[in-house]
Amino acid sequence: MVTQIQLGKIFQSNGRTVVGGSQSALDTEAIINSLVEAKRQPAVVLETTNEKLDSQKTAYTELRSILARFQTAAKSLSNPPGVGNDASNIFKYRKATLTTNNGSTASNYLAVTVQPGVATQGFTINEVSQVARETKQSSNDFLVASATSGSVVTAAGSPELGKFSAGTFSLRVTDGGPAAVVTLNAGDTLQSVANKFNDLKGRTGIQATVLKVADGSPNSTFRLVFTATKTGLPTGFDLETAGTVTGDPDGVLSQMTFTTNQSAQNAKFKLDGVDIERETNAVSDAVTGVTFNVKQTTPPATAITLSVSPDAEIVRNAITEFADAYNEFRTFNSRQTQLGDDGLPLETALLSNNSALRNIVSSIASEITRVVGGITGGNPSRLADVGIDFDDFAGNADTPLTRNIITIDADKLTSALESNFDGVQRLFEYQLASDNAALSTFKRTNALGVSNFTLTIDRTAVPPVYSAAYTVGGVPQTVDLDATTTTGGGLVLKGRSGTVLAGLELIFASTANTATINVTVTQGIGDRMFNALENILNDADGVLTNAETELVDLKDRNIEEINNIDAEIEAYREDLIAKYSALESALSRANSLLELLDAQASARNN
Repeated sequence: MVTQIQLGKIFQSNGRTVVGGSQSALDTEAIINSLVEAKRQPAVVLETTNEKLDSQKTAYTELRSILARFQTAAKSLSNPPGVGNDASNIFKYRKATLTTNNGSTASNYLAVTVQPGVATQGFTINEVSQVARETKQSSNDFLVASATSGSVVTAAGSPELGKFSAGTFSLRVTDGGPAAVVTLNAGDTLQSVANKFNDLKGRTGIQATVLKVADGSPNSTFRLVFTATKTGLPTGFDLETAGTVTGDPDGVLSQMTFTTNQSAQNAKFKLDGVDIERETNAVSDAVTGVTFNVKQTTPPATAITLSVSPDAEIVRNAITEFADAYNEFRTFNSRQTQLGDDGLPLETALLSNNSALRNIVSSIASEITRVVGGITGGNPSRLADVGIDFDDFAGNADTPLTRNIITIDADKLTSALESNFDGVQRLFEYQLASDNAALSTFKRTNALGVSNFTLTIDRTAVPPVYSAAYTVGGVPQTVDLDATTTTGGGLVLKGRSGTVLAGLELIFASTANTATINVTVTQGIGDRMFNALENILNDADGVLTNAETELVDLKDRNIEEINNIDAEIEAYREDLIAKYSALESALSRANSLLELLDAQASARNN
């Protein structure tokens, strides 16, 4: 009997049609796919790993954002390095408090703004006798339908009482240039006249406004109001006088009348008994960094006391932001390392057992709990001294158990700021004190390992001497510094790597050939935290940056390995197809032989 022929199964492979199992009745496609899938398991493992790496990259991005906010909060408390940085230092912010001797509201008469860095001090404003005002003059009445219709300028040579005459006149200028020329044309409206004045107000200091006095039909009553653009006597004007109208050959204003509604005057007040007079109500040049804004004259015998003091409220808010940013980081760490009831990390704990996160947590913890070196005299040297402590958060439905979050005793912190503001400032920021005003800090890092040293500068020595002497355990020590001369003849002194002054850069803004300077440095928690976070976030070689780079590199290597495996897999698939095709060919030949033998046997039997 002839063996039955199997039709097999048709499938696609690499763009070509393959018929399998036609002789063997095997599901060739399924067999090949199973073998290929088994051989590709290493690539599947790598793909799963890359998915985890992508999730970790997302977690790193969130961590970077949290730490960047934390660094910003630390910076405001750190006394950022550089010249003119008072506006960046929260502890340099000041508040102005005004009180009167009779209980009246001081802000009715005076307002004061204070720039950061101004020395704490007090003043007495004995009397506000005059408020700066600008000149105001108004024209006679005009009866016209509207500001933009009806002529207020008569033809040249035909003057009409109460109206302008067409022609040209000149006004004084405040910029020292040639006179400002105004040309009016017959038929000009009120608004046209106002616009021509206003086109020149930058030079004349006089602006015009159309004022509707009363409604009427068919005409209403209008006036032009002329106002000085600035307060004070120098900008006063009078359109009736030659001092303001420097030339009117055409008699443009000859039939006009102008009424002075308000005369120009300067602001006047007594500051600690000294007469102060200015053209403007905003007096910013009497005391450096302090602006007095005169609002109203004071009644007789009224004295205003001004107290300039540190703005403790801004500092308190900045410390709270610092604490909130730190607690946000601690909560992030708890989520990323959270364990389940079985003691294993949860699926959401993407950075569990992550060495980079552990190092970051350790670095931040060592700085936040630090006792600040160099602080003496019973001043606060750790956060707990000003009411900032640590506690565990038990967790809730949204947040897991989080250890060592910051808690603030608001009353204790407020008391510390009120009684020892300088002490709280020193606890957080970097400070350098020396007996030479020419010495300042340009740059520093957390590598600084000494609080007191004596700096020696001797440019006359051969070679020049730039050194710092300090004591460790009662043993005197000396280290050399690198020096670079600045354009003005000063020096930039740099601590050498591996020494206690490593990372410190000082500016000696003096041309003196020799100097001996005693220096005391304290590096508060805000400053050290900022520097620590800089080491973590630095785009070049920060801890987090390196971790992100390592993650990307690992994913790239995995992708390359996956591509190599897939190339081998395709070769393997082609090999399997070839082998199974050979099998089918062999079975085909065998079937043909069997059919021949079967045919011969049938012939004999017949």
